[in-house]
Amino acid sequence: MFKLTCPNARQSERKYIASVMLLEFLGLDYSLTFDSGITTRLSYSGKTLEMADVLLQTPDTIWLTKKSLPVGPLQEWDLSQLPLEIHMLESRLPVIYGNPPFYSYSGNNLKLGLDILGSAFFMLTRYEEVVIHTRDNNSRFPSTCSLAATSGFLHRPIINEYLEILRAAIKALWPETRFKSRTSRIFATHDVDQPFNYAHLSLWRMIRMAMGSLLKHKQPINALRTATNWCHIRAGGRDPFDTFDHIMDATESRGQKSAFYFITDRTDAKDGNYDINHPRVRALLRRIAERGHEIGLHLSYNSYLDPQQSKREFDILRHACEAEGIQQSEWGGRQHFLRWQTPDTFRNWDDAGLHYDSTLSFADQAGFRCGTCYEYPTFDLHKQQTLKLRERPLVLMECSVIDPRYMGLGNGNAAREAILRYKRNCLFFNGDFTFLWHNTRLLEHAENELFLY
Repeated sequence: MFKLTCPNARQSERKYIASVMLLEFLGLDYSLTFDSGITTRLSYSGKTLEMADVLLQTPDTIWLTKKSLPVGPLQEWDLSQLPLEIHMLESRLPVIYGNPPFYSYSGNNLKLGLDILGSAFFMLTRYEEVVIHTRDNNSRFPSTCSLAATSGFLHRPIINEYLEILRAAIKALWPETRFKSRTSRIFATHDVDQPFNYAHLSLWRMIRMAMGSLLKHKQPINALRTATNWCHIRAGGRDPFDTFDHIMDATESRGQKSAFYFITDRTDAKDGNYDINHPRVRALLRRIAERGHEIGLHLSYNSYLDPQQSKREFDILRHACEAEGIQQSEWGGRQHFLRWQTPDTFRNWDDAGLHYDSTLSFADQAGFRCGTCYEYPTFDLHKQQTLKLRERPLVLMECSVIDPRYMGLGNGNAAREAILRYKRNCLFFNGDFTFLWHNTRLLEHAENELFLY
C-alpha cells in the first residue's frame, strides 16, 4: 500500500482531494499521514514521489481571499522533453500552483514542482468562485472571471492532464502499479423549460395569448397562428415542442440514454409555465420512464440559495413519479439558468438528498469549468466537509455555442467543430462528455442536424 505524507495544514481539505485524485480517479489504495514537512510525498518500497505543495499551505489570514489565488500570467511547463510515458492534449501545460524545476529524477526519488493536489482542489471545489464576487445579470459567475478562461485553458480538462502526469510519475517509479480502468460515457441531458407550446394551454389561456399578440403586440398573424395551432393540437396534432420521442430515438440509436430535467415549482417568471401534475406532463413522465430514460430535477430560478425550496422541489418530483409508478435508484439534475453559488448550492443539493448535480458549465462559454471530465464527490469550502453529492460537470450547452450573445458560432460548421473538439477532449481521457440540448431547440433543421451529429 502507498503511503501519502502531507504537511499538517488543512487536513480535511487534504483528505478530500487525496481521496478524489488517488482513490476515486486512479484507484490506488493508500494510507494518509501528516507531518511538519513542506511537500507532499507518495512513498512505497523505498521509493518516493515528491510533489510541490502550495495552495493548501496558505495561511489562515489569506485563505479564501484574492491573495491566495494563482498569480498570472501563469507559468507554462513545456512537456515535450519530459522523459515520461505520457499522453497530453497539448505540449505546453499551464501551472496553476507550483514552482520550477517542475521535474527531476535522482535515484529512487522523483520530484514534481507542480502542485497537483492543490491545483485539483482549486478547480474541483470552485475555490475562485468563493473569492471573486463578480456576477452577471443573472447572478452567475462569468467565464471571463475564471482562471481557465483568462489563462486560455477552458477548452481542455486541465486536471485530467495533471492526473496523467501523476499517473506517469507513479508508473516510472513503480512500473507494476495497476490503475483504475475507465470507459468513456456520453450523457445527453435536456432541461425541460417548456415541454409544450400549446398542448397544455386551456381555452382561456389560449385566448389571452392570442389577444395579447393582437392587441398588445399588434401581430394579428401570430394571434391567428396561436389559435390555429391550439385547435390543431386539440384535434390530435403534435405540439412543436414535444420533441421527446425524437430525442429518445436519437440517443437510443447511439446506444445511449437521455436525462430529462423537469421544473416542479415556480419562484420567478423565468421558470417554466407548466405544472408537473398536469395530465399531459404526467403522461410525458410515463413515456420517458417506459423507454428506460432518466427523469431528473430542474431546480427553479431562485432556488439556488434556498435549501428549503430545493428540498420542496425535489419532493414534488419524487411524489409525482411515485404516483406514476416510476422508480429510480439515482436522482440528479441541474439548476435553471445555470445559477449557482459555491459552496451553498452544493450544500442545498446534498441536504435535499439528490445524488448528483450537472450544472457546472459556464452559460457564456462552453468548456471545463471544473477542470475535469470525470464525475467526482463535492466539498463544502465553508464547512470543510466532503459531501455525498457528486458533480457531473456539464461540458456544453447548445445555446452557449450557438447564440450570438454567447460564443456566437451559429449552427453551422464552426459550432460543429467546437462541439466535436470538446467531445474529443473528453474521450481522450476516457471521460464523460455531458451536454445539454433543450427540447425546444430542435425546431430548426440546422440545429437539429447539430444535435443528431
